[in-house]
Amino acid sequence: MCARSWRLHAFTAALVLAAHLIKVLSCGEAGGGGRLVKRYVGLYTGPYFDPSAPNNITTQLGTHAYLPCKVRQLSNKSVSWIRRRDAHILTVDRFTFIADERFQAFLVEATDTWTLQVKYVQARDAGLYECQVGTEPKMSHFVQLNVVVPKIEIVGESDLYVKAGSTVSLKCVITQALEEPAYIFWYHNDERVLNYDRSLVEIRMDRVAPDTTIGNLIIYSSRREDSGNYSCAPSNLDSASVVLHVLSGEQPAAMQHGNGAALPPAPRLLTLLLALALALLLTLLCHDEDEGK
Repeated sequence: MCARSWRLHAFTAALVLAAHLIKVLSCGEAGGGGRLVKRYVGLYTGPYFDPSAPNNITTQLGTHAYLPCKVRQLSNKSVSWIRRRDAHILTVDRFTFIADERFQAFLVEATDTWTLQVKYVQARDAGLYECQVGTEPKMSHFVQLNVVVPKIEIVGESDLYVKAGSTVSLKCVITQALEEPAYIFWYHNDERVLNYDRSLVEIRMDRVAPDTTIGNLIIYSSRREDSGNYSCAPSNLDSASVVLHVLSGEQPAAMQHGNGAALPPAPRLLTLLLALALALLLTLLCHDEDEGK
């Protein structure tokens, strides 16, 4: 009798366990839109962080950064994002608690992910961020944000001298860039230069390497009025500048000659010739004095 009763209890327990497993699997399939979502139900009694969530994010200056925090079995608990360098609470659930409108948090329910979005990332945004769940005690997941700052320069001297009528080629080089700029604008004395402003102006942009983009501004048959400050301004990045001097007749020390080669500076060459002539004259005078003795 005891053996029969024990078998009956064991059979009942097995049925209850089977029913529980069927319910768990059904909930997982329904929650994933037909796709089975692994939720580890039964292994944890409350919220936990999905170990697959990244803890290191790298983005480029001026772009948008997304810091993910995957929290399973969250139930009715709140999720907060905190900036660790100043302990500033940025968001709690979907509510933002900072005046900087670049920060906001949103939930992707399909993956149980609370994401902190940082728009138009600045260099000072780099650092450690904490995703905190409102349990007792608090649970935290940390994400390090790295900001890559591209380098921008216009090749050559900061002051460029050319002869009127020559071709001027300005080359703006952007390196260490994770993303290609959407555009590169050129400005002449703070006014944007456009291809159709003059038929003798050409603007190009080329991606020459995975992290390098080159923008070219070419001015054909340069005129005196082309003189001034020229700036290269890529999208979402700082700008670089050069001052162009278009001269008629003069030939200064740093002059671009059509293809970019520098002409020899006339005053410097004249000084050198005078010095050589003076040295030769002194040598002859000394020689004459020696013979006279």
